[in-house]
Amino acid sequence: MRSATARSEISPDEVREQQLKKLRAGLGDVLETNPFWRARLHDVRGWDDFERLPLTTKAELLADQERHAPFGSNLTYPLERYVRLHQTSGSSGDKPLRWLDTPESWEWWLRIWAGHVYRAAKVTAADRVFFAFSFGPFIGFWSAFGGAQHLGALCISGGAMTSEQRVRGLVDLGATVLLSTPTYALRLADVAEKLGVDLAAAGVKTTIHAGEPGASIPATRDAIEAAFSATCFDHTGMTELGPTGHSCTQRDGVHLIESEFIFEVAPDGELIATNLGRWGMPLVRYRTGDRVVASRKPCSCGSPFLKVVGGIRGRVDDMFTVRGVNLYPSQVEDIVRRYPEVTEFVIEHRRERQMDEVSLLLETSVAPFPADRLEADLRQALGVRLECRIVAAGTLPRSELKSKRIVRIET
Repeated sequence: MRSATARSEISPDEVREQQLKKLRAGLGDVLETNPFWRARLHDVRGWDDFERLPLTTKAELLADQERHAPFGSNLTYPLERYVRLHQTSGSSGDKPLRWLDTPESWEWWLRIWAGHVYRAAKVTAADRVFFAFSFGPFIGFWSAFGGAQHLGALCISGGAMTSEQRVRGLVDLGATVLLSTPTYALRLADVAEKLGVDLAAAGVKTTIHAGEPGASIPATRDAIEAAFSATCFDHTGMTELGPTGHSCTQRDGVHLIESEFIFEVAPDGELIATNLGRWGMPLVRYRTGDRVVASRKPCSCGSPFLKVVGGIRGRVDDMFTVRGVNLYPSQVEDIVRRYPEVTEFVIEHRRERQMDEVSLLLETSVAPFPADRLEADLRQALGVRLECRIVAAGTLPRSELKSKRIVRIET
């Protein structure tokens, strides 16, 4: 495929042609030596063949790793070929899913970060990139760190640091780019305010976020940009799948990187993906669990790739119902983040007498807080009443990884 500088010249038909070529080339070894896929797949000569392949779920992968511990049977090569082990965060309550990479597939990760994600955010070799991340077994920003090295940027690890130390490190080391979850970026801003540190004057010009939909939620994005005086970018990806997309200059969604994946959208809006560069442990027609609204309208940024309008709307397992209305945490967050006095929030979902009851638990920086006004805004925007309850500072959990926005209580 042509270089990233010529992406705008590639037509959707050319993208499809290149996808099919990559798929057919990569499936050769998989069909011959990968036990998991050999039992499920057949040769693909055209798109009709591809569309007859079965969908794959995370539950199937977890069950396979349970039967064939510790890594499952989705291995195209002998274990000696693999050089990295990562696992999913387990934030959904499932047992973590382990995933292996060969040198070639890890290079694929880094190339996507350097050539797509960082390129879209205008990150260059001249930047100093700070990673506010613990660097444990979760894939997190490991690939982002390697991608920044690949780019030639100065990489600054924020592992094994407190939030206070990270704030100081951002300032003292002259970081120009921050990578973190959206929620943790706001946490750093809150800590900086308590320390008397002006992050808006610190020199961070770009923030890149993953793990949560916040960077595509206008109110959350605005709050991050105001705190850091920086431009905020969204990035999507999954441990088991790879780095799938990034936002662009239009700031109205996320472009899915179709030169490296095949994407489909099910009738109910679920995103389905096939990676095209991770053949040691590939995924074919994988149900991501992400709900999206996709658009093929031309984008003024020049990308020929499919756009997920407004970013990822929510996950299947995050949806909750209030009096017959289906909602996602991202919809609530877009309203809550318009109140800068809210420092943290959790959606408490209860079942009482076979009815769904939902409350918002809020930590705020001021007292009294106009909870009734927030309730009115939520009702007008969402069409249902959500009770708002103020809790003591430090009551709600905080994480540098994916924030758990919904607490489900059975009564």
